[in-house]
Amino acid sequence: MFPNSGYTLVSEFKHTIMKTKLNLATCLLVGLTFGLSATAQKSVITKAALPTNAQTFLKTHFAGQEPTSIIEDKETFSKDYKVRFANNIEVEFDGKGNWEEVDGNHQTIPATVIPKNIATYIKTNFPNTTVTKIDKGTWGYEVDLSNGIELEFNSKGNFLRIDN
Repeated sequence: MFPNSGYTLVSEFKHTIMKTKLNLATCLLVGLTFGLSATAQKSVITKAALPTNAQTFLKTHFAGQEPTSIIEDKETFSKDYKVRFANNIEVEFDGKGNWEEVDGNHQTIPATVIPKNIATYIKTNFPNTTVTKIDKGTWGYEVDLSNGIELEFNSKGNFLRIDN
């Protein structure tokens, strides 16, 4: 009757099957992603269980202070650590024990944590302030000062900009 009707019906059927397969694949991928992230585990550990780099960092910059809690956060493909002290200062480490952030929660953090170039810049340009937080990323450093100003530095510690 309709010479093209069979062809159109077959192509629509194939298209519907392709969409169904794509939807199933998407659902499977989303399910796996949530399933894998659900395996994240946080557990309390001892200082001795931290990676050596983290232990050395704490001995160097927080000598005489014992952490009140140390949390190991295991994700599917990564691990990190969060150390908290009685004065509310928190230090975050990656899975290898390299520090990523020192957060004083609006209190001064140890000056020894601050790289020399950054410390010199702050002392020269913001003499009446202290560092309350430093965040180290692959791009560089972000530093919060006691006066509320946020500074950005490159990975070599050279000033880039004020980030308010």
